[in-house]
Amino acid sequence: MLVAEVPGTLTVEWNDEVKATIDTWSTYAISIQQFREAILEKGVANARLHGGRAWIMDASKVKGAFPQDVQKLIETEVFKTFASIGVKYFVTIRSADSAITNMAIKRYTTHLGPCGIEMVEVPDHDKAIEWLREHR
Repeated sequence: MLVAEVPGTLTVEWNDEVKATIDTWSTYAISIQQFREAILEKGVANARLHGGRAWIMDASKVKGAFPQDVQKLIETEVFKTFASIGVKYFVTIRSADSAITNMAIKRYTTHLGPCGIEMVEVPDHDKAIEWLREHR
C-alpha cells in the first residue's frame, strides 16, 4: 500500500504482513519539508495506526548522502519518533555501488541503540522481508 511519494525521489509503502514501512529511495535530493511530510508525518502516522514494528530503508539505487539538514533531523528526531511508536527494527538495504551511501547509513547506528532500535543490514528487499518473518 502506497503511503507517501515524492516523485522521482522516494516512495513510502506499507507491508502489512511484516508490519513494516518501506522507504525506497531513487535519490537523496529531498528538502527537509518533503522528508518531514513523507516520513515523520504520513509514514509515522500509518505505522502507528497499523502497529508498525519495522522500518525498511532501501538505498540500493542511491549514491551519496542526504542534505545536511535532513541528516541532522534523522539524528535528532527520526529514530526517537520511530521508537515512540513501537518500531523495533531499522532494516537497511545497502547500495551495491556506493561506499559513501553505505557509510552514511552506518553513521546512524550510533543513534539507534539509545532508542532501543536494532539495525539490520540485508542485501535486498526479499531478504528484508524474510528476516522480518523470522523475527516476529
